[in-house]
Amino acid sequence: MAALNPPIAPVAPRPWIAVMDLSVTKNSPAGSCVLAEVMGLADDHDITVFADAFDNARPDRVQWVRVPLPRRPGILRYVVFHLLAPAALRRHARERGQAPQLVQATQGQYVGADVCYAHFCHRAYLRDGWSSQTASGALRLLRWLGYHYNAVFEQRAFRRARLVVTPSRGLAEEIARTYPFLKGRVQAIPNPIDVAAFVRPAGFDRPAQRRALGLDEHGPLLCFAALGDFSRKGLSEVLQAMAGQQSVRPSLVVVGGRSGEIADFKRQSETLGLQGRVAFTGFQKDVRPYFWAADLFVFPSIYETFALVVMQAMAAGMPAITTRLHGVEDYAVDGENAWIVPREVTAIRKAMARVLADPATRVRAAEAAVRSVSAYDTPGFVQRWRTTLAGLLV
Repeated sequence: MAALNPPIAPVAPRPWIAVMDLSVTKNSPAGSCVLAEVMGLADDHDITVFADAFDNARPDRVQWVRVPLPRRPGILRYVVFHLLAPAALRRHARERGQAPQLVQATQGQYVGADVCYAHFCHRAYLRDGWSSQTASGALRLLRWLGYHYNAVFEQRAFRRARLVVTPSRGLAEEIARTYPFLKGRVQAIPNPIDVAAFVRPAGFDRPAQRRALGLDEHGPLLCFAALGDFSRKGLSEVLQAMAGQQSVRPSLVVVGGRSGEIADFKRQSETLGLQGRVAFTGFQKDVRPYFWAADLFVFPSIYETFALVVMQAMAAGMPAITTRLHGVEDYAVDGENAWIVPREVTAIRKAMARVLADPATRVRAAEAAVRSVSAYDTPGFVQRWRTTLAGLLV
């Protein structure tokens, strides 16, 4: 008598997760982290991304529903997303004949999300950091409106969320203090980084990159990088610190920013007598060549939630002069891979002079910087998200 074939166990359906974010792309600080999460979970989760832009490397596994947004100003993008994204999700759910098992949204971009992935605390910044904002005119007004608008919606979204995930312990503690109703519902998952992708190639021509920028080929080169909001991130203080240098005269490459903001800070650099020593590159899809050309990263921001750019700079072999920031505190050790300074021009200037005058110390700090960020790899980041979501999908 022939043996009976054992019954085949049914394959459990992959849980459906809706992810809401304005821009899930490699060039977005928060969006790049969402992108790493989504790509890492794609094999065992059914994921639909609702966003204006999405670098979808797995179209076979991840679906994209585009939510079209204006390019700027930032506050208008948030308003339009709040208006269009809920309708897009409802329409897509009707087409599928089911609601998602879980909705994840960045910050307060979707009120009603189960998980809010918070990379900022707008209410805390308005309370503690807005007074340092140096932008003026229409730009200052737009930023003020943007921060207040997002503060309102992050509070609404956090109140309804089952969990708020942050990229650093410091931000988790700050959000819990700012919104006491979140007690027991805030968790930190450190941002990921592809360390190998940022390591400087052996044949990289640093003098040629500096020549292309119009800067000294062999002198000390500082680097500052940010998408925008240069005033909050401390570019003015960096320029003033450079202007007061006597023994060492470094150059500076500024990566990022939009035309209006760049024009303002270019005028400041010229007023300070830094002609020929500062190069503004504007927004760059690939920041690595500029990091590889420089010796030291300078980032005296007044408020960050993880400062992924500092981690990227360290992976590229640059130690950093930075202020004490959320996230940076998790991996930067003063005097080993970074120099932690107050946001004061004199303190920044002294740190610059000390570090640039001692190449041996800078080399040791660069090696320590690469080692210190190696623990923040993408597989570990994805696994932490997988474990977190499994607990919510039970």
